[in-house]
Amino acid sequence: MKKIIALLMALCLTLPACALAEGMTPGTYEGSAEGRFGTITVEVTVTEDKIENVTVKEHHDSAGVSDLPLSRIPEDIVAYQSLGVDTVSGATLTSYGVINATANALEQAGADVKALRAVEVPHADMPTEDMEADIVVVGSGMAGQVAAATAADNGAKVILVEKQPYLGGTLMIAGGYLVTVDGEHAGDELDDSLDRVVSYYKQVNADSVRQPDYDFFAALAAKTGAAIDYLMDTMGVQMEVFDAGNVIMSHDVAHGAGLTRELTDYFFSKGGVALTDTRATEILMEDGVAVGVKVENHTGSYNIYAKKVIIATGGSTHDTESVKAANPELETIRLATEATPGATGDGARMMEAIGAKMGNGPFIKSEVPTFPYSFHMDWSNTPNPGDKLIVNAEGERFCNENPMLNYMLNTYLLREKSPAYYALYDAAHTDAALLEQIDAIAEKGGKYTVVHADTVEALAEALEMDPATLRATYDAYQAACEAGEDAEFDKDAEHLVAYDDADGLYAIYLSPTSLGTIGGAITDEEFHVLDTEDQPIENLFAVGECATSTLFGDYYVGSFSLGLYTAAGKTAAETAVAEING
Repeated sequence: MKKIIALLMALCLTLPACALAEGMTPGTYEGSAEGRFGTITVEVTVTEDKIENVTVKEHHDSAGVSDLPLSRIPEDIVAYQSLGVDTVSGATLTSYGVINATANALEQAGADVKALRAVEVPHADMPTEDMEADIVVVGSGMAGQVAAATAADNGAKVILVEKQPYLGGTLMIAGGYLVTVDGEHAGDELDDSLDRVVSYYKQVNADSVRQPDYDFFAALAAKTGAAIDYLMDTMGVQMEVFDAGNVIMSHDVAHGAGLTRELTDYFFSKGGVALTDTRATEILMEDGVAVGVKVENHTGSYNIYAKKVIIATGGSTHDTESVKAANPELETIRLATEATPGATGDGARMMEAIGAKMGNGPFIKSEVPTFPYSFHMDWSNTPNPGDKLIVNAEGERFCNENPMLNYMLNTYLLREKSPAYYALYDAAHTDAALLEQIDAIAEKGGKYTVVHADTVEALAEALEMDPATLRATYDAYQAACEAGEDAEFDKDAEHLVAYDDADGLYAIYLSPTSLGTIGGAITDEEFHVLDTEDQPIENLFAVGECATSTLFGDYYVGSFSLGLYTAAGKTAAETAVAEING
């Protein structure tokens, strides 16, 4: 009966759309609109009264995350003859880019675009029957996917639960670099020793207020090489191994999106089941033992019963209340984020609700500071401002702009707690392509994008700073550059580059950026979740960002998450299977 009702709804909703599309001029039209990282171009073919085909011809959005909206939205527009189709959660900007580009083409064809946007789209019912498995894994980021694939490879019946409409989470937009210790693929010529990694990690965190648990870090880091070898040799993940200067890294040549495809392909080949658009809301407990999870989709809720539960839901970036409570500097700072919208702290809340021991946080996992959105840049192509002068909202310099690790600069911005930060650029020392982009944005820019002025004083006024303060800061920095010595913040001479202000100066707004969060449940070295008495909660594991309280200090180190989470996911899965078989 439900299927019949859904079919009638679809017919009722589709027929008016055809009427709304009447009067179009038959042909093929090209439309464009802005996506996440640039223009999306589509080709739309219509008859007098029907949208026949929509094809995305060009886009610049991130591989992986953009795949679903680029394929599904054109199909839905044609199927439902509607511009009111659902966007894809986690890829909203790409989704609207495809919809708006299609609207642009249809407008050229003479369609009533406003009416087509108002046509509702039916939602088919999703299953809500209870399910059973050996292991249920909640969250499909790096840790969750490795855990699910490893458990399935070891013969367990595994259900992977993901609230987003696609698998991968924040891994989909990650670079795919993994810190590697004692891996077989590193070879004898590369120093991937544990001592090297731990020594570097201690050096990075020398002035960290929140010190990591170095013993726990070392125990997990020691497992990364074997875990990455397992991905390469057993699961067919394609990686190159190289020396990154301070540590050895393994890199998936197809980046995070490629890692996701390879891991999910292997998981499915081993009989794994994945449920997308499905949110876990509760850990099911009986007599103090975890026995599964309660989940919900847009149709209703149901239970997944399992012998072991692995929570891998990611961080809490978009849980605004908890993040602001742990990071009071966010009351004044405008924070950007690279984390996908699924990072809402679900796992942390579920584990805390059943009496898990929780670490402090969630704290910001620092990314490199980012340029304004109008630049269409992310972590992978934002210029490093290490040889620039960076000032706060008062026009004062406050840190070494080129620390030993560029992620550290982000933490310096957070510590300063200023409502705005600016990196100063000049025409003479700026790449031509970047300068062209800066000029275009500056034409209609402002204090939250780019400002250009002929003098330091005029720049200060445009940024609502005291001109004398910015002038004094600028002159002191110029003097340090000319002397080749930074007595105030000890910046290395190589990055002390004096400005040529003959053509004026640019101030580019910089945002401190979150790659995720640090916090969540406390676990043992096998990733059993501990209770407030430091005893394992039976059958419950946690891996990834929802269990990182002791792994990181104030400074995040690029590639460490994916490497450590790979080892954590593999360890938790193997331990869970062994206990089931024990």
